[in-house]
Amino acid sequence: MKHSDMGLHIRTYDDEVKHHSHDHHQLVLPLVGTLFLSVDARAGEVAQHRAAIIPSGSGHGFVATADNQFLVVDLPERLAPSIDKLPCFVELGSALRHYVQFLHAQVTSGVGADATQHHMLLLLIQLLQECHGSQLQLDRRVHAAQQFLDDHFHQPISMVEVASVAHLSIRQLNDLFRHQVGVTPHQYLTDVRMKEAWRLLEQSGLSVQRVADAVGYSSLSAFSNRFRRHFGKPPSHFRRLST
Repeated sequence: MKHSDMGLHIRTYDDEVKHHSHDHHQLVLPLVGTLFLSVDARAGEVAQHRAAIIPSGSGHGFVATADNQFLVVDLPERLAPSIDKLPCFVELGSALRHYVQFLHAQVTSGVGADATQHHMLLLLIQLLQECHGSQLQLDRRVHAAQQFLDDHFHQPISMVEVASVAHLSIRQLNDLFRHQVGVTPHQYLTDVRMKEAWRLLEQSGLSVQRVADAVGYSSLSAFSNRFRRHFGKPPSHFRRLST
């Protein structure tokens, strides 16, 4: 896919009601103030710990309080094919709120490389699906593969193993997994590992080497390079923030 199809922006809105729709999914994440939304006749608001998921093609009206600022993510349908099955309005737990703050800091500091932004948004989608994805109905073979990756990400994993668990060929698994989850199994595995590494760096006292070991990387340099490509910062950056 083209990374340039995505967008990560800081936006403010008027106190005058407006209506429109667009041909991509959109996430609206709270920073300051309140945005009142009506998405296909479902009314709600984005404020403090509450975000909105606007599916592609959905007509929506919106109006904001006087002082406001929101983090808005534009997502092509193929990047998040199942996100329209999530609720339109979702509560943000501590992990998601923390990640929204991280994304805000990255945008503010000018971290805008397409590849880095791509990985950051994939992780955001994964966090949303984990917290609010009980309504998602995955093919049982995709679910089996996803569960295997979730349970064994800390170990060396080959795609042959994953395909065997799903009773599919590697090509069939890649195609079906990408269609339903939005990424390949290998990309999903990397995202799971990077999410856990980010959590451990910020919340534990483990060294970077031990964090690498904990997420399935025997090589510190390979882990550090992958982490930097994912988040645009080296692991040591997050270690400094947590001390």
